[in-house]
Amino acid sequence: MTPTRRARGLFHEITEGVYWFLALDVLLLLAASPTLLLWSVIGAGPLSALLFVLAAIPLLPAFAAGLYTCRAWRTDHELIPARHFVRGYRLNALDSLRVGAPLLLVLGVLGVNITQGGAVGTSALALLFLALGVLVLLALVRAVSIVSAFGFRMIDVLRLAVFTLLARPLATLALLSLGVLVLGIVLVIGEFLLLFTASLLVFALWASERPVAALLTERFVGSSQPSADDAAPAGPRPEGS
Repeated sequence: MTPTRRARGLFHEITEGVYWFLALDVLLLLAASPTLLLWSVIGAGPLSALLFVLAAIPLLPAFAAGLYTCRAWRTDHELIPARHFVRGYRLNALDSLRVGAPLLLVLGVLGVNITQGGAVGTSALALLFLALGVLVLLALVRAVSIVSAFGFRMIDVLRLAVFTLLARPLATLALLSLGVLVLGIVLVIGEFLLLFTASLLVFALWASERPVAALLTERFVGSSQPSADDAAPAGPRPEGS
């Protein structure tokens, strides 16, 4: 006979959540430390925007691992964020780099054209480059989110990222809202606050991406495969076409 699970009180739930978010924040900062170090040594120059964006490459597997850990916590309710984070990092590092690094390069080139538009003669196209940059950034975030939950091929990840940006407009609006929130934190308070809210922002992103995961599971994984939320923490990501 299976023993009944003892109900947990409100205080237990709060302390558990605080511990989990603090632990995830530390893990994210450790994984992002190469980027933070590179950003601290990049000086001003004509290619500083490109270098700044390329220095964010180590953030890709950290970001994917953070999303993986959020899914694992809400599914298993285990207070072992480090184990899930390391597993998510190992499973998603290569795929997140493959799909994210080219998009970061595109963002870097667009950033150079925006910041150095007067020097290269493209200042009249600054608004166009800015709009393209926002679209590429949205596709990048969505692609890494998909990689953290599924085992699709890289070309399919990119196509599905663009498809879901259109097919799930509310989730896309949530991405834009989180982007505006991050920008507001940086401009009004300072980027240092992101160091203490990284886990909260990643969890908010994971929650906003759940409809996208449900759509992909329903349309491209099939009923014979477990859902992304159920499969990713317990085993390898489901392979899709």
